Amino acid sequence: MISQDVVLVRYGEIALKESWTRQSWERILKSNIAFCLHKAGVDHRISGNAGRIFIHSTDVRAVGVATQIFGVVSASSARTVPPNLDDISRAAVQTAENAMAEAVRSGPVACSKSVERSDSVTSSDSVTSSGSVISSGSDPAIWTFAIRPRRFGVPFSSGEIGRRAGEAVRLATGAAVNLNDPQLEIFIEARREGAYIFTDVVPGLGGLPLGSQGRMLALISGGIDSPVAAWMMMRRGCPVSLLHFDSRPFADSIDQSKRCAEVLAEWSCGRKINFITIPIKRGIEKIQMHHPRATCILCRRLMYRIAAQVMERERALGLVTGYSLGQVASQTAENILAEQAAIGVPVYHPLIAMDKLEIINLARKIGTYDVTAETKPCTAVPSKPMTQARREEILQAEEELDLVGIARSLAAEATEIGIGDCA
Repeated sequence: MISQDVVLVRYGEIALKESWTRQSWERILKSNIAFCLHKAGVDHRISGNAGRIFIHSTDVRAVGVATQIFGVVSASSARTVPPNLDDISRAAVQTAENAMAEAVRSGPVACSKSVERSDSVTSSDSVTSSGSVISSGSDPAIWTFAIRPRRFGVPFSSGEIGRRAGEAVRLATGAAVNLNDPQLEIFIEARREGAYIFTDVVPGLGGLPLGSQGRMLALISGGIDSPVAAWMMMRRGCPVSLLHFDSRPFADSIDQSKRCAEVLAEWSCGRKINFITIPIKRGIEKIQMHHPRATCILCRRLMYRIAAQVMERERALGLVTGYSLGQVASQTAENILAEQAAIGVPVYHPLIAMDKLEIINLARKIGTYDVTAETKPCTAVPSKPMTQARREEILQAEEELDLVGIARSLAAEATEIGIGDCA
């Protein structure tokens, strides 16, 4: 529909920051976009001005690449014309005519929207009782349109753009103006350097540019939830390292966890993801022997103790879990309080208020669902797990078992590999 020469990229929260932060995050976002376009083989040039990033490219794939990058709110394939009302109006007419021709080629479209009779209705046209115009020639398929103008730094107003371009389109096509519910929207952004004409606004992922926030260490189990939690923190700008606790023979999900890391690396804009594995069998066995009903809570405290040491090596600023409140017995509010008491590092739960269906839908979107759907549960979970653990009781059990010493010993057995492309 649009003869594209540029893609307009919009961001959200970045624009609200003070000047230094905004410029820094814009640079990060441009760099991330450039890496992903290069990886996709899209020839391009990137510029930016007054709240927009511009991808100068005729490759139709550019808009799809841009909208899959954290920090991008939306993007539009656009045509550039000189920033004056005559050129803008001509481009609007061409855009409308192209859209109508494409609609005709795509087949007849049922139109239930009424339109006002325009001056272009001739005696050979008929008008339905609802007010819709039926051309004596081919069915135009698009009956109504709206101009959506914006301006920045040009000597005419948005209202002038709308009136001039709208009248030109109406006279050229016979379509009627409908600002409330049009079949065709023609967006016009007039700026000092050029005017941009487009018809589609493609939603992006939103969030913040990856790399604008500090690194996180995400605990990844091989289940559905944990890779989604890691992705959510990436969406908030945090690069992640992934820590998997190898609990064989109680659970064997190391392959699924590694494959999830490979999927997440596809979203990382050229930042390698460190995938760290630590065996935890010895710790689980000792916990089971002395405090079987508290196995899940104490095992989790052991994991946090180990993760706190890995955090230092990874220069991470927090831990990330896939917890959703009340989803399983170990994730009650009482248990979460007991297992995280006096850990000494921040623990983030980005999925805490999401239900399972929401998490599954997001996992499908990310690409990790099929990898994790068949992961089997941990057999170390007791038949009657503790659901309302007391903080003092758990801290006493941790001291009796010397989980801090066990964590120190197990952390030394870590293995690490880098996954993904490098910018």
